[in-house]
Amino acid sequence: MTRPMTDDLEEKPLDPEMEKVRRKMVRLLAVSIGIMFVGVMAVLAAIVYKFTRPAEEAAALPAASTTAPSATPLVDRIDLPPGFEVISMSVDGDRIAFFGTASGGASQVLVFDASSGSRLGTIEVGR
Repeated sequence: MTRPMTDDLEEKPLDPEMEKVRRKMVRLLAVSIGIMFVGVMAVLAAIVYKFTRPAEEAAALPAASTTAPSATPLVDRIDLPPGFEVISMSVDGDRIAFFGTASGGASQVLVFDASSGSRLGTIEVGR
């Protein structure tokens, strides 16, 4: 009783159908591992490329800038119409928009070109 029977310990061969299924599963496992390995290598290569890129190449890429381009200097003064009361303003590139009320009490948006100081348009805001 202390020694098990040798017939129970030996692996019996699988029938041919189960052997086909086992081979397909092993092949699928190998393909899946290969695809995951290629994906991980691609991600690691992208990270290494990002950190080893020269500084001048990174500086050449376009970036969001908060300063005006040096080729188009800003004007020193923009004259608003008399009686216009500014509530808020917004800057987009070289355009400046002033939101406020005119002397007659009408709400308006005045749009100016910051490089030339000229008024691009007046928008009446109604209710």
